[in-house]
Amino acid sequence: MRRDKKILKNSLKQLVNRFGREDFVSAILQNPPKDELSNLPLSMLSDNHYLRAAKIVDYKIESEKKTLRENHTIDPIIVRKYRDKYEVVVGRIRYIAAKSLKLETLPVIILTLGEEESLLFMLKEISDRKTMNIYELALLCSYLKNDFLYKNRELADFLDRSSSQISNLLQILNMPSDILKDISQNRLTYGHAKAISRLSEDEARAVVNEIYEKHLSVRETEALVRKIKSGNNLINNTSEVSDLTNEIKIEKEVNEPKTSFEINGNIVTLVFKDEAATKEGLKRINKLIKRKKFVLK
Repeated sequence: MRRDKKILKNSLKQLVNRFGREDFVSAILQNPPKDELSNLPLSMLSDNHYLRAAKIVDYKIESEKKTLRENHTIDPIIVRKYRDKYEVVVGRIRYIAAKSLKLETLPVIILTLGEEESLLFMLKEISDRKTMNIYELALLCSYLKNDFLYKNRELADFLDRSSSQISNLLQILNMPSDILKDISQNRLTYGHAKAISRLSEDEARAVVNEIYEKHLSVRETEALVRKIKSGNNLINNTSEVSDLTNEIKIEKEVNEPKTSFEINGNIVTLVFKDEAATKEGLKRINKLIKRKKFVLK
């Protein structure tokens, strides 16, 4: 474990002073310093070793390949010297697309960045994206905590977020690799990932299956997770999860203006406005009566 000072080191400080804290990454990309701009053979470039586990969704690579084919001028990526090659710091999608197309060279901006500086630089760039990769963000925060002893509060200050948001982000990394892959490839949103991140592996996988099969929204997923946790039981098969999912749909139905829905411990109280609403509600909850106690007022 490295015990470096937790500061924005000199070279990164200079970048911040030169371009401004809020947009120094985009400013460098839009107005690359001439003395740091070059063309390098792809054989001299390598993917970022911190982010290799975060797989990029195929459609993004295909979109970038189309851009590279159609444009005569290619925007540069940002790299740094790392071991015997130049490691991609900003522009992973373009680099991977260029490799797939077997291009010979890519325009690059070569910056002198150490390990901590590189992590902070990438963290800033990824957090500013409109479609940021949550898994990448979590990985970078984890490396800064483990290798450079950053606290959640320090990361939160740098990203202009709360400490609890950083904690939720890091919690995602505890999930199984197959779920992390889905998060990395945007099959699961941050809201879905956050909702299931504190479940056991079996429970998380069962809920993910329901998300895909039932097209559950984040709110529905949160409700399902609450019911699993309040029951204090492991979900060992998807049929139990399906029952809970059906119950959530009942909750949505009875929350319409004609009805209300109230939970008190293990007793579910349904208040119906009229006879028609009562019949419809009972019809929907009939399959759940054996598992729950329903009291009609």
